[in-house]
Amino acid sequence: MASYPRALAMAALQATLSGTWIAAGDLSPARRRLTRAGAVAVIGAIGYAVSPSSSSSSSAPDGPVSLRLVAPGSEHSLGIAAPDPTSGDPAAPIDPASPGHPASPKSLASPSGPASSEPDGSFDKRKAVLAAGVMGLSVAALAGRRVLEKRWRARLASAGHAHPTRALAVRMAGVEFAVQLALQLADMRKADKAR
Repeated sequence: MASYPRALAMAALQATLSGTWIAAGDLSPARRRLTRAGAVAVIGAIGYAVSPSSSSSSSAPDGPVSLRLVAPGSEHSLGIAAPDPTSGDPAAPIDPASPGHPASPKSLASPSGPASSEPDGSFDKRKAVLAAGVMGLSVAALAGRRVLEKRWRARLASAGHAHPTRALAVRMAGVEFAVQLALQLADMRKADKAR
């Protein structure tokens, strides 16, 4: 379960990384690279340390799976014998004449078999549109952020600010914190509703 302090911490870490990344723009190229690499390493290590462990949701298979290699051109043309999930022996290969096997005569003759040009799984258009929308929003947010950075930096420089890049870093860190906190809280609500 995610908590509000964790959401605050993750948003603060992201804001710190963003501010450090921008503030390093005033440094020489070698120092800038070193500062940015160090910031990414430190923030990544802290983020890893405070993230919830994934040991409870391991995706390890229930039992051992054994496959036997079979010479190409023999009974199993793919070169690997797939285990038969219906038999008691996990190493027993699937019989190619069985109805469920992709190379069975019934599968090859059916319109949905391997001879068909259509994929086996169904294509969910809603998921594709959602994925395209998320990618579009990400690109738009990145472009908008870059425009905002350039506009603020130009205003700070034209106003005669002594360190416009540092001031920009502080401003962008605040924006980044607010956005990341909103995203973290939205994720928490979504996780609570899923339960």
